[in-house]
Amino acid sequence: MREKGKSKTLIMAVWAAASTMMVLSCGCVSAGKPLEAHRKAMESITEDEYFAPKKPVDRHYIGYAWSRQFGPVEDTGAPDIRVKKERSLSSVQQELAYNLGIALGGQSTMGQAGEIGLQSGGAKKAKFEGVEIITAVSLADIPFEPNVTYVTEALRLANFRIKDEKSIGGGIGVSTGSPTGVGSASIGGGANAGSGTEGEGLVVGYKLHRIDMKTYARQESGSIPLELEKSVDLPRFDLIVRARLHVIDPGAGKSLPRNLLWSCARAEAMSRDMVAAWLVDVRPMDPRRKSLTVAFPAYQRVEDCQSYDGVIYSKVDAATDRIIRQKIRLTIVDAELTDFMKPRIWDARVSLVDESFNIRLVRPADLEGSK
Repeated sequence: MREKGKSKTLIMAVWAAASTMMVLSCGCVSAGKPLEAHRKAMESITEDEYFAPKKPVDRHYIGYAWSRQFGPVEDTGAPDIRVKKERSLSSVQQELAYNLGIALGGQSTMGQAGEIGLQSGGAKKAKFEGVEIITAVSLADIPFEPNVTYVTEALRLANFRIKDEKSIGGGIGVSTGSPTGVGSASIGGGANAGSGTEGEGLVVGYKLHRIDMKTYARQESGSIPLELEKSVDLPRFDLIVRARLHVIDPGAGKSLPRNLLWSCARAEAMSRDMVAAWLVDVRPMDPRRKSLTVAFPAYQRVEDCQSYDGVIYSKVDAATDRIIRQKIRLTIVDAELTDFMKPRIWDARVSLVDESFNIRLVRPADLEGSK
């Protein structure tokens, strides 16, 4: 009886394998239904991930804070974010990008053959390359703060531009009654039309993320006095911090080192003519991390340039998907030199913050519900 059971199991296994080979070899039509269902399911998810800009733009705004009312918020003091561009091979993203491009009043730069028209019965789309996905090289570079939403991805049509000033009027009105469900453009005429923003292409969608506050963890050092020429060991933060005065000898024909991280832009602009600076060396105990030196102007003095805030270390932990980063704040409360370029007054503080968190995707419906 046991042998008969084994034989029956073996026959069923061989039959199942043969059936699978037949499906793969003949490309049976039945396989199309699951794939189509999957495509439609993914389409509904993907379309719900992108925010369409309120007006045509050619900037990606990666790393910018996002306002529900105003969109990307300019911040002159924000760090530069390294970005990468990848060509999208997703037909779902291409379809979404084309529809949004038309809704924003865009047109193809590839001539008549590349243009797209929306009709009442459906959408006729020319299939051409040029849909790009722009993201940060590392999400850890984005300056996430609690309860603030940030731009983390941009969807761009590289072969699109806004119609020229003869074709575009005082504004673009977008209606939501198109058969695609995305919107159609209604271009209004006017004599005061501005020229189109062509740039490198037309950005048609942004993806947003923010800190998942359920995962947010924070550790602070508090304010620690920083004495001149004395190292401060901070083993809890894996750092050694040391402050010193660097003076250029008169007539030496030299300037301060070029690899300094200046506390403000004005000080950096004046650094070639500066002869003395307070330097704070930040040395990690972990040899895999980079050291840095923050400079404060000592002579010539620069007003409102006596503090520095910045992220000195950040990474994405692949095991937990958490962003781990370390911030430092350096503040010179009071500092003066004698006529002989010697320290006369020195009062400074250092404080550190370790943070770790996961981020979560923000969908358009999430912000609509917060109105």
